[in-house]
Amino acid sequence: MPDAPSPRPWWGTAALSANRIPGQDNALPLRHLASLMVIYGHSYDLSAPMGQADLVARTMPGFKAGTLAVYVFFTLSGFLLMLSMQRHPGFLRYAWHRFLRIFPAYWVMLLTTVLLLGPVATTLATGDYFSHGDTWRHLRENLLPLSFNWQLPGVFEANPLPGVINGSLWSLGLELRWYAYLGLLLLLGAVARRPVFTAIALAFVGFAAWEWTIGKPDPLHYRALSVTFMLAALVAQWRDRLPLSTPLLLATMGAAALLHESRWFGPLATLAVIYGVLVITYRLPVWRWSASRDYSYGLFLYGFPVQQALLAAWPSVPPLALFACATLLAALLAALSWHLVERPALGFKRGRPAMPPAAGAVYQTRSSGTW
Repeated sequence: MPDAPSPRPWWGTAALSANRIPGQDNALPLRHLASLMVIYGHSYDLSAPMGQADLVARTMPGFKAGTLAVYVFFTLSGFLLMLSMQRHPGFLRYAWHRFLRIFPAYWVMLLTTVLLLGPVATTLATGDYFSHGDTWRHLRENLLPLSFNWQLPGVFEANPLPGVINGSLWSLGLELRWYAYLGLLLLLGAVARRPVFTAIALAFVGFAAWEWTIGKPDPLHYRALSVTFMLAALVAQWRDRLPLSTPLLLATMGAAALLHESRWFGPLATLAVIYGVLVITYRLPVWRWSASRDYSYGLFLYGFPVQQALLAAWPSVPPLALFACATLLAALLAALSWHLVERPALGFKRGRPAMPPAAGAVYQTRSSGTW
């Protein structure tokens, strides 16, 4: 059994690289927290009476709990993927590992919704459902999670958000695009050259900032999330120079709070989230987490369909009750996904199925992206 992680000071300042101790970080617990925030936020989006909002939406203009969670995902993705690419710069390895982490579990979720959830939840006769062209169109058009067909025939049509099977997937499509863009930079050699990558990242961030200054709308947060991903990757490139400081994080949060009602709140809040994710992951005391359980991706994949199914059966369910029930059911599906699909698939990174870790093993960072 490995030694328990040693305590580390959480107050003060130290370089990010000095805080990265192998096997001692909070990336995996933070991913689970973000996945639960997605379910919590959607509980209000789907079932709250008019005028009610989740806690994040009440305190951060332009954000919701689910939106904030996606910023956490994109920060971890950009940072950890860059670390992985610097340690193992092969493009084919990078593409294969990303495929194994994303697609097997995603395809199983897609088949589950089409072949199991759909026939149970549809208002059509079972034969009509399976003979309907939209059933197979949904399956076909969602095989690549880049753009999505949201509906299945007769499923969830009376819900408050009618017809949407899995509304969480929009962010997965954007994240996969950034996996591809980063892979292209790896292939071109930019990742291995810090000045080149820095120039590319700053040019992109500068262009996004210019769009913000002229007032170009970003209603779905695509631009801000893309900036988050690139800034996190840039931070990984400069981790030997970037200080991690709890007082600096509190100062950034304080500045955002002071500008709560101004247009500067969004950029400052985004910077605070990026920096906060890094402080929580690498500066705060380590939260113990077993290496044999990573249910975060499964929670993300199954949370929304479970919530829609609960709403179809219980239309008047209050938001917090929906959150509690959906979390329990989604956690069960996430556990099945991890143990039966995700973990065996990840074993093929080294060309063989994964073997169970020793009992009591503690999570160690693989630095391989959000999922």
